[in-house]
Amino acid sequence: MFYFFSKTLNYLLTPAGWLMVVLLLAFFTEKTVRRRRLIGVGLAIFWFFGNSVLINELGLQWEYPIQEISSAQRVADSGVSIAVLLTGGMVNTSKEVSAGRFLLGHEADRAGQALYLYKTGVIQKILISGGPGDLPFQQKPVRDEGRMTARFLIVAGVHPADIVLESKSRNTHENALFSARMLHDRFHTNRCLLVTSASHMRRAVACFKKERVQVTPFPGNFMSSRRSFWSFEPGEYVLPHEQTFAESYGLVKEWVGYVVYWVVGYV
Repeated sequence: MFYFFSKTLNYLLTPAGWLMVVLLLAFFTEKTVRRRRLIGVGLAIFWFFGNSVLINELGLQWEYPIQEISSAQRVADSGVSIAVLLTGGMVNTSKEVSAGRFLLGHEADRAGQALYLYKTGVIQKILISGGPGDLPFQQKPVRDEGRMTARFLIVAGVHPADIVLESKSRNTHENALFSARMLHDRFHTNRCLLVTSASHMRRAVACFKKERVQVTPFPGNFMSSRRSFWSFEPGEYVLPHEQTFAESYGLVKEWVGYVVYWVVGYV
C-alpha cells in the first residue's frame, strides 16, 4: 500500500500539484474575491518555484556536494570495491527499440558516474539496484531498466561479470534493504560507494545507514549550479522560468519523500 501511494499521490505534494489544485479551486469558485486570491496564490507558487536564483540556492543547500575521486579512492584502498547504482530514469523506456539497444534517460549521469569509478579503477564491481514496478498503469518496458542500464555499461566497456543485478526493490527503502543483503551474502561486506542523483542522495544515504551499510556517497546529475551573481540573467531574479519550475518538482518531491520515510521509520 505504501508503494502504491508513494507512486500515485506524490504529484499532489509538489508545486505542480499545488498549482493545479489552486487553479481548479479558482475555476469552480463563484466568489470574485476568493477567485482573485486563489489566482494570486497560484501566481506566487509559479513565481517562487520558477525563480532560478531561489531554487538554485535551495538546491545547493539540499544536494550532496560533488565528490572528488581522491576521497572515493581512499575508501577503495581500504577494501571497498563495489558501487551500488540506484535505478530511476537512467534509461528512456518510453520508446521501443530493437533488442540490445538502449536510449538514455534524464538520470543517465548516474550510470556515467558508476562507469567513471569503474574505468578509473576505484571499483571493481557495480551492483545495479532497482526492480520492476508492478502497478497496472506502468508500461512493461519499465521493468527492464536495470538490465538496459547493464547493457549500456557493457557496451561502454564494463565486463559483464563485474555487473550484478538486484531486481527486487521498488523504492529507495527496498534498494537499501536488498542491496545490504547482497553485499553481505555475496561480497561479505557492509561497505560500498553509493551512486545516485545529488538531490536523491540524502534519502538514499539515510536508508542505507538504517540497514547498517557504510556508504561513501558519489552523487551525480546535479540540478544546482555554482553560486555566482553573474551566472544568472537579470530577468531570472524576477521572472519565473518553466524549466526551473520543472526542476523544483524533483526537489520538493525529495523533501516530501525524506519526511515520509522518517515518519514510517525507513530513515
